[in-house]
Amino acid sequence: MTMKERHKQIKDFIVQYMISHGYAPSYQEIGEGVGLYSKQSVYANIRQMNELGIIKAVPVQPRCISVPGYEFKEVEQ
Repeated sequence: MTMKERHKQIKDFIVQYMISHGYAPSYQEIGEGVGLYSKQSVYANIRQMNELGIIKAVPVQPRCISVPGYEFKEVEQ
């Protein structure tokens, strides 16, 4: 199955955010980052992506998203 363009945008945003910040973005930050202005739209996309295995998310915990194939580590500065 091919990944939807919107799912690719969200995944890419999550990866870049985690590289920059060291933790996952909130649903609001994801929406702002990819142009989704409804939290429900963001939630629906995250749920679909989780079911498809594109990401791993724990729905009841904020910022609890991981991307299979990526490992993010905190680096001392």
